[in-house]
Amino acid sequence: MNIEKIKNGYSMISDGVGFDFLCERTPEEHGDLCRMTVEGAVPVPRIEAGDRLLLPVDEGIAIKADKQYASGEVNCDALGDRFCTRNGTMSMIIVERRRKYLLIALDSGLHAEYRATREDGLYRLAITCHKACGVTYGIFDTLAEACQGYRRIKGISPVPLSQKLRDNPEIAKLIGGAIFWVWNDHYDEVMYADRNTDVCPEVGQSLLSVAERLSLDGVDKAMFGLFFDGDSVFTEPLYKKFGYLCTQYDNYNDVLDPALLKLVPSNRARNCGYTARRMKDFPEGVCILEDGQMMNAWALRGYDGQYHRQKTLCPAVAADRMREEIPAILEQYPYYRGRFIDVYGVRLGECHSKAHPVTREQCLEIKKQAFRDLGDMGLIAGTEDGFEDLVDSLIYTEGLHSPGSFRIYECGRKHPHIYDREQAEHLGKNMMDPASRVPLWHLVYHDCLLAFPYWGDSTDASPTHMKSRILFACLYGCAPLYSFFVKNFEQLRAAIVDSYQKITAVHEKVATLPMTDFQSLTDDHRIQRSVFGERYEVIANFSDSVYMFQGHKIAPMDLFFGEL
Repeated sequence: MNIEKIKNGYSMISDGVGFDFLCERTPEEHGDLCRMTVEGAVPVPRIEAGDRLLLPVDEGIAIKADKQYASGEVNCDALGDRFCTRNGTMSMIIVERRRKYLLIALDSGLHAEYRATREDGLYRLAITCHKACGVTYGIFDTLAEACQGYRRIKGISPVPLSQKLRDNPEIAKLIGGAIFWVWNDHYDEVMYADRNTDVCPEVGQSLLSVAERLSLDGVDKAMFGLFFDGDSVFTEPLYKKFGYLCTQYDNYNDVLDPALLKLVPSNRARNCGYTARRMKDFPEGVCILEDGQMMNAWALRGYDGQYHRQKTLCPAVAADRMREEIPAILEQYPYYRGRFIDVYGVRLGECHSKAHPVTREQCLEIKKQAFRDLGDMGLIAGTEDGFEDLVDSLIYTEGLHSPGSFRIYECGRKHPHIYDREQAEHLGKNMMDPASRVPLWHLVYHDCLLAFPYWGDSTDASPTHMKSRILFACLYGCAPLYSFFVKNFEQLRAAIVDSYQKITAVHEKVATLPMTDFQSLTDDHRIQRSVFGERYEVIANFSDSVYMFQGHKIAPMDLFFGEL
């Protein structure tokens, strides 16, 4: 890589491909890399038509600089966030230009953020460091080399899954397995009704019926997620009869103001055990913003048809509550093997309460220790989405394999539902477009963490896209997650079993291996290849034509998996 002076800046050039930086400062050269320490605006290249911005949104998304994207949960014309969030899972951005990859890597994302904003038909990139931070630049010939370069620059030596397996052998039941969330048919009436009901939201015996049929169909490895406390009694038969793990949903973020009980259906508050436990900390344990206001959280629908914001629990108070509450739950239900802590792993924050102040640095250490505590309890620790600074403390995440920017609107409230036509069409525009997805996370951390889809973007959510789901899961080395109403199980059963068998056949082999290569074999990104541990390769054909690869005939919407 060479640096050449240009008017009002400099250009980084490799093999004739240049990236122009319009700024006064020039970074120092260190071999094939360049470095500088920055506080404020980080020098970024001028983006050109045809470039792709590879952004660390969950496992990774690829935004073509001159294309307009349909918005889902996020406005795709204004992407970005702080790092150490689901929209900044790693502190790097890659700009792809004519098969060259410019890596911009921050020493730490703790006090930094990025934005990719569409202006006049072209995306513009901005990165800001709110505290002084080292920034490294490098141009690489392949995406895999850029991600390996990131790992070297960061000096990363994360704990591999192989070590985590030795520490807790039960994790092996997720290697080549799946997560199942099975929902009572009246779930919506309990959780999001505009009137009170007395409907029981528990799945009950239907849980065992679904497990029985899955077991007969050859689903031998699975973890069932249980949401309502009353279903905890089924953890023992699920484990003893079928060998299935169970994880319990828990929430140490959302605090309901007791005053809202007159507006929010009481059935929800009665049946969501975590709701009652969290209300005890209102208002003393709530996270306080710099302006003295309480931080908002997930909104609940009231009788008035309006949504009412809950408040956010301080992360330090949350960690204390986990240590206090979970051992008692495990004493009552000893066959729980996992704990899914919603929201807690999504981002870092600060608390300005005088009673329990927390800085961002402290927040990170608190959350890392809280997830380690779950492991010390013998539990398989999981969270929503996650980010790199938590990787050593976690075993799995739900959502990393479903980039948030491409999810359908309000998928967090629709997670048991089968997508309607409009939702399925939206899914096809971005989430199922191989040109819009990129496995940045897996090229850095695949061998360290199990990444599942989001329950509102589950493997079975859109049956018309099941083939694409299978291709992405196998190509990225991810396991499936299923989320459905009991009433829809028979309709989905054949597709669930088929996708389970195809995905887990690959996952069983590659789950604990690093992703050592990834490339698009065609310019339209319809044919892609990944390599795991230099031992296995997956070639996915997203096109509508047969593709020949080294003598192998790969049918449309199919894949090849084999040893190297």
